Amino acid sequence: MKKIVLALAVAVAMAGVANAQTAAKAAPAKASASKAADQAKAAPKHEAHAKAEAVHGEVVSTDATAKTITVKDASGSNVTLTATGGAVAELAKLKPGDMVTVMKSENNATKITKAKAATEAKPKKK
Repeated sequence: MKKIVLALAVAVAMAGVANAQTAAKAAPAKASASKAADQAKAAPKHEAHAKAEAVHGEVVSTDATAKTITVKDASGSNVTLTATGGAVAELAKLKPGDMVTVMKSENNATKITKAKAATEAKPKKK
């Protein structure tokens, strides 16, 4: 009788240890899934705080299908941006050589404003 009780006690103890090891492995998986969900929720907040930056320059090209605009900035380097929101509608109104101001956030053009043509001042006749 003592042998049966001892064997039963050992079996229960081993089952408890095996169960504890399984639960320990499952807990980090839940924790990492929870952590990933928290990071996913935090990502939109970070994007909302991204600074909008103005790029002044000359339109090199536009692609309405791909929703992209390439602008040569003041330093002479080309910047290609993906148009979003209202900027998409402005793409059709632009042509290479137009001077524009593009508000960008990361690699997205959020607002495109065509610069008004500079008019030459006519000298006054005396």
